[in-house]
Amino acid sequence: MKNYLKYILLGIVFWAVVDFTTTGAIRNPAGYYLTYMPALLIFYIGYPLIFSLLIYKFRLSNRWLFLAALVGAFVVEVVFTQNALLFTFPIMLLAIPLAVSIYSFLTFVPKWIIEKNIKDKKWKTIVLTAIWVLLSIITFISN
Repeated sequence: MKNYLKYILLGIVFWAVVDFTTTGAIRNPAGYYLTYMPALLIFYIGYPLIFSLLIYKFRLSNRWLFLAALVGAFVVEVVFTQNALLFTFPIMLLAIPLAVSIYSFLTFVPKWIIEKNIKDKKWKTIVLTAIWVLLSIITFISN
């Protein structure tokens, strides 16, 4: 299977798992998915599809890919979902770096897994994964 297809499939899995563990889906999965599913499906498929193109067709460097992930985070979290945590001072001082970390996790870790260079990115992967796990635990406790 081609790398771009692997990235899309793995990206969909990452999006579904991260979204489930960091949102209200943890509290009421049926209600969450019934309420948001058409939009969620677009996000789950669209983000990995776009980033697969950026990585494997347009061959963006990691720097440009990170900037694209920032744009992706802005579009999803600010434009579409209007995440109040990103607009509320002082919580935004923590929420913005967490959002950047989560979108970096969603963008880069599948790429590193598919390109088999995750060992070279071990510490970045550990830090990004730890942030996601910590955020998931906080979400679980608060819900």
